[in-house]
Amino acid sequence: MNVIAASAPGKVVLTGEYAVLDRAPAIAMAVNRRARVRAEPGAGRLTCTGAVTDGDTRLFDSVMGNVDRPIAAGAGFWLDTSDFLAAGSTHKLGIGSSAALTVALAGAAAFIAGEPRVDDSDLAFTAHAAFQNGKGSGVDVATSTAGGLVEYRRPERRIRRLAWPEGLHFALIWTGVSTSTDSMLGKLHLDNVDLSHLAAAAEEAARAWRSADAHGVVAATGDYMSALADFDQGHELGITGGGHELLLEESLSRTVAYKPCGAGGGDIGVVLGADRGDVDRFVARAVELGFSRLDARMDPNGLAVSGTRR
Repeated sequence: MNVIAASAPGKVVLTGEYAVLDRAPAIAMAVNRRARVRAEPGAGRLTCTGAVTDGDTRLFDSVMGNVDRPIAAGAGFWLDTSDFLAAGSTHKLGIGSSAALTVALAGAAAFIAGEPRVDDSDLAFTAHAAFQNGKGSGVDVATSTAGGLVEYRRPERRIRRLAWPEGLHFALIWTGVSTSTDSMLGKLHLDNVDLSHLAAAAEEAARAWRSADAHGVVAATGDYMSALADFDQGHELGITGGGHELLLEESLSRTVAYKPCGAGGGDIGVVLGADRGDVDRFVARAVELGFSRLDARMDPNGLAVSGTRR
């Protein structure tokens, strides 16, 4: 083999988190913070930089354990997740670093194994599920694979690309607090949880996204956030903690919708509005409160793999 390069974008969940576990649709957006993998002939070296550090081989081992033939011993791998750290720090941003790296690594591994499956995400889904001990919905893997704006449903792993609504503006807010998706999901015991109200709100939000009506999306996102806050309060998950509560309160007096992007408790939030000025003013207020705007935009591209085999 010659040098193989692969990359995949991170993601933010716009609506449908938690509800997606009950077959409801999740809407997620790929962002242009990418995990990168380089593989080259070598004696099984593994170098990691960024959110995944040297010595942590769990994700790498999970992917390699699901490849049809052994390839790790004959190649050196470099894994870079630097894009998933907050500027000038070691704090993870919470935009799907493990899923993006899994997708990129699975793409590179399948290519080396002689089974390029750029459009087939089975390897990435399987490896990431094993890495998470069966937790999670797979929406992050789906979004990193497809890129752009995605509607996703489980358990069939149905992925539908959507067009971004004309006139809809957004910004991503970094709370400054890193959280663990696994720890958040670990608080939720699905056997004793009624997700029907949240799932209904997720269905309504997905319809708004499919309609591509900016005002409808803002309203439906606000409604979904209300249902998510009720769900949070009922199960004491802390979704709106980590600074999100301040931003949610600030959004109530404005013509924008704000919500956490994922498991909550910190990490990233999104503000959506049908007027760019409204979004910019909200961001300015968030900065005054001590938060930061994340420099990221939608990435229309998903998994990318390049290289040649000998």
